[in-house]
Parts: sequence; structure tokens; C-alpha cells
Amino acid sequence: MKVYKVLSAFVLLVVFSCASSSEVVYDYNLDVNFNDYDTYVLCVDDFFVEHSKHPNLDNEEIRRLLGDAVAVEMENTNHRTNVFDPQLQAGFRLLISEETAEFEHCEHSEELEYWESCTIHTETYEEETLVVYVADFNTNKVLWHASIICDLNKPNKKLQPYIQGLVNDLFETYPKTYVAKNPDEAKEQL
Repeated sequence: MKVYKVLSAFVLLVVFSCASSSEVVYDYNLDVNFNDYDTYVLCVDDFFVEHSKHPNLDNEEIRRLLGDAVAVEMENTNHRTNVFDPQLQAGFRLLISEETAEFEHCEHSEELEYWESCTIHTETYEEETLVVYVADFNTNKVLWHASIICDLNKPNKKLQPYIQGLVNDLFETYPKTYVAKNPDEAKEQL
């Protein structure tokens, strides 16, 4: 019984140590007072699909959900949208990278090494990264950006809450210190 407990503890330790966790990576301009900005506009170009080879990872619905989530978080940080006179531009990027791994057998025949093919399987791995940014509209300089590794290949029911959670996690690093309550929250409660 004692061996079973030790073995179970070891298996759990291995499983939890191998579990992937996504960490938010962010940076911002320390010389900028984010409380001085009140208005923003979403970057319209970010709504266009860029990775047509990956329709499960990058499509119009995913981009719409990302845009909606960024807009909600900008409003939650007390910025209001203003397409006529924006101070900030908010947007997002989806980065998709592919890496191919070849698995080879370990048996080699020295006589036939020149002609022998050692590959037994080839697999392509994809990694998605979501980047959200805020730039000064007039100077076109990025003031803050944050990124997280993600997996957007989810069923439609799970996609919206997943995206909202990702964008919320990213905006937790947004450096605006004075944040008033969103006036629309009071309307929703009525």
C-alpha cells in the first residue's frame, strides 16, 4: 500500500510538472501616464483574417470575438471609444508558428547508411500566440503590449468565454492606475 501511495504521488508530480501553463508577457512605456488618455479606437485592419491556411485558428468569428473582448477591456479601463478624435489605438495580433519534428528510428546499418531513410514519422506542431496592444494614435508608437500562448481551436460554445478570459488576463497588466466603473455595468444590472 505504501508503494502505491508513493507511486501515485510520483505520477501526479510528473503530470503536474509537464502540464503547460501560459504566462502573460508584457511591456509598456514607463514614461507614459496612461491616466492621461480617455479615448480609443479599435484597429480595423486587425479584423481581417491573416492566416487562411489555419481556418480553425484564424477566422472572422475568432477575430470578431477578439475585437469585442478588447473593446470591453478598454471600456473597463475607463477609455471610451471615439472614432472621430481617438487618443489611443487598441488592437490585437494572432501569431501562428509551425515547427515540424521528424521522429527517427535508432537502428543504423553502416553498410546501407548512405541510402537508408531513418525517418519513421513526421509531425507538424502549431503554436498560437495572442498579442494585444495599445498605441498612441498621433505618434503611432506602441505604449503597451501583452502576449499569451493560446489554443483557439475550440468548439463555438467554449470559444467566447475562453477569448474573454485570455484578453482579461492580458489587460490585468495594463498600467492604467485610475479605473472608474464602466457605466454600462449599471445598465446591465437593472
